[in-house]
Amino acid sequence: MKLTPLAKIILILLVLGASVGGYRFYQKSKTPHVAAGAGSGQNSGTDKNANSNANNDGNSGEATSTSRNQNDATDAQSSQNELQFVTSASKKGWIVRQIDRFNALPTTKTPVFLKSVETREAMQKILAGGLKPALWSPSSVIWADRLGEAYKGNTILDTGDSDSYRTILRSPIVFLTTKSKAKFLRPLLGSPNCWTNIRDLSSGKKKAPYGNFKWAHADPLSANSGMLALALILADYAEKSGQGGSIERVANSGAFVEYLKALERKIVYNAAVEKGSSALVQSFADDTSRYDFIVAYESNALEEVSKNPDLAVIYPSPTANSESAVAVLDGDWLSGAQKAGARDFLKFLSGPQAAKDALQENFRPVRGASLDEKIAQNSGSGFRQSYSAIELPPYAALNAAAFKWRVEIAKKSPN
Repeated sequence: MKLTPLAKIILILLVLGASVGGYRFYQKSKTPHVAAGAGSGQNSGTDKNANSNANNDGNSGEATSTSRNQNDATDAQSSQNELQFVTSASKKGWIVRQIDRFNALPTTKTPVFLKSVETREAMQKILAGGLKPALWSPSSVIWADRLGEAYKGNTILDTGDSDSYRTILRSPIVFLTTKSKAKFLRPLLGSPNCWTNIRDLSSGKKKAPYGNFKWAHADPLSANSGMLALALILADYAEKSGQGGSIERVANSGAFVEYLKALERKIVYNAAVEKGSSALVQSFADDTSRYDFIVAYESNALEEVSKNPDLAVIYPSPTANSESAVAVLDGDWLSGAQKAGARDFLKFLSGPQAAKDALQENFRPVRGASLDEKIAQNSGSGFRQSYSAIELPPYAALNAAAFKWRVEIAKKSPN
């Protein structure tokens, strides 16, 4: 059969198309699948049992105003031409503004991008090699110290080096309640015996005039505010039982577990508690009848009081600080230029403009600005400038207490 010129052209195109497709398939089949490496870190002790779904504020998504795709789950580390900054979602409004400002500077050589991961979960992932940032902002020095201790015998951060680790912001723990209930609760919750009084309210030894007593704090394995609440309970119990010098042993004791069960007998464990700090605050703001009071950050409480003047706060005596520090990690996945760029960003965050911006999020900057004016404006709701705070128990004690809380109080697996 004789082909027409048009048919010949069509036949040639079909042959060429088949050849190109076959070659591409061949090349693809030759390319090996590369699995993500585990990195140089590893889990240590009970750290391997971290709650992989832990999420402060119930928001694990990444927040950034840049066009970079932050939802790429495989994005475990900084590429050579950028700096990954890992922090909890509670600081994302403030930190996004600082990242935008820093990246816009003509002197910035390596841009920063944000990845939001709750403090405890971030520590676990860094240890396991699943997260390799240039900068990390833990919510307390206990997490930074633990990472430094557990990272395979290598020095990945030094909390004593101001060039690579600085505390930038603080926010103390408060009890958030309503003004009507605060009249009854303030003498009880604002005293040095506040945890004993909560236990007595839970057991019925003390009666609330408004009926059935109920309260809440975030799950300590899901949120730093919950861990700080547990730190206050543990430290208070150890001191009052004369065992302040052996707090890790206390955390693992049956007597402490029984005390904890009595104190938390009336705690509400729901989806908001499980999700974390901001979810719990939102749950209370949506319906204040759900709890008589909740444990919250002062920063979140100030925000809610600005929207609802019928709310009030009470400071535990003593309370605990959530300290937002920033660490430049000395990871072998980072180049010298990246580490230098990370230190530049740390200096930028320590400046006066960053401190002033933190006031918009109701944080207390360590230097450069003061929240005192806003605190004074809201003193009628119980806010105050000065307070006493404990030195947090060591990580091992808190970790043990948190696992017992999850099993004995929440009645859930610690994993």
